[in-house]
Amino acid sequence: MAPQRPELQPAVIEPNAGSGGGLYSVPFVDLLRMHGPLRGEFNTAFERVLASGRYHLGPETSAFESEFAAHEGSEHGVACGSGSDALYLALRTLDIGEGHAVVTVANSFLATAESIARTGASVVFAEPDPATRCLDPADLARVLDEPGAERVRAVIPVHLYGRPADVAGIRAVLADAGRDDVFVIGDAAQAHGAAGIGGLTDITCYSFYPAKNLGALGDGGMVLCGSQAREDKLRSLRNHGRGSKHDSVDVGVNSRFDEIQAAVLRIKLTRLRDWNGQRREIAARYRSMLSSIPGLVLPGDHPDHVHHLFVVELPADRDRDACAAELKRAGIGVGMHYPVPVHHMKPYPSARPLPITELLCATSLSLPIFPGMRSDEVDTVCQVVHQVLT
Repeated sequence: MAPQRPELQPAVIEPNAGSGGGLYSVPFVDLLRMHGPLRGEFNTAFERVLASGRYHLGPETSAFESEFAAHEGSEHGVACGSGSDALYLALRTLDIGEGHAVVTVANSFLATAESIARTGASVVFAEPDPATRCLDPADLARVLDEPGAERVRAVIPVHLYGRPADVAGIRAVLADAGRDDVFVIGDAAQAHGAAGIGGLTDITCYSFYPAKNLGALGDGGMVLCGSQAREDKLRSLRNHGRGSKHDSVDVGVNSRFDEIQAAVLRIKLTRLRDWNGQRREIAARYRSMLSSIPGLVLPGDHPDHVHHLFVVELPADRDRDACAAELKRAGIGVGMHYPVPVHHMKPYPSARPLPITELLCATSLSLPIFPGMRSDEVDTVCQVVHQVLT
């Protein structure tokens, strides 16, 4: 049996030398703490689905698609099997494939680049803005001025760590370059509930991986769009490209959505605004308590930031991996997002140098943040960070 991802496991409790012998135990994320109060509602939903005899693409899925699209500021929603499938289906719906190129960033999870490659299109990486860590419109302008730019058919800004990317800046760059043929696809896998984000781009994609701001009890994804024609094509592609029950009109995939996950997510959606509010409060407490550490770069704020992760950048003279190990020994469940830039992975080489990406990936460390995290736990994390870094 494969081991769990370390960042999802509770921190190991060990004595913390130099702090009076106290014991720390702050998990990176605690899904049980979030789900415990909802168990009764989950059980009721499970019984409802069980009694319906519909276990995928049924009434729960339809209701969740409508509710989530409205919540995120879009007109149409199509649920699918994962966030990766959502990106792939979005690209396919826009007829992007072999011979085309798609621009995204390499300081994020590999699923974005992977989904582009699945279509047969080429992946082109632009640098992030060091302040926002999201795709830098200024570097996109440079990409569009480089050889081969005529093949670019889409840009996928990642709303990284829950901060909205500069979509207006990206659109301005495309307009200045005369590239009204280039689509903007939002990767909102970490930005559930950021105000109106579902309608900012031509198509917006979400993941419901369990640790997301809105996570399922398994997996799932969603594509939001603004036209009925795109919705119809998405619905066909996610279900084997069918035009009718016994006929296929395109080469699709099996990415049907689970009714139990839809029922669970409908329950959790009603708590999302409150949960995101808690994340903002935790982030504000971190900023207040960590701002005095020399050389530590804290994430910038934004009115619509939903703080899926709280990622700091360590001083250049500190070994990030060694600091992470010290924090874990003190019982603090830290993570790394993302230590290996995607362009360093064999399938996704970059012809462009990406020094900003590489620096961010080498120095970033994720601190615990999740709904239900107590103030004393935040204070404990800050105390240990101070001890390790000062």
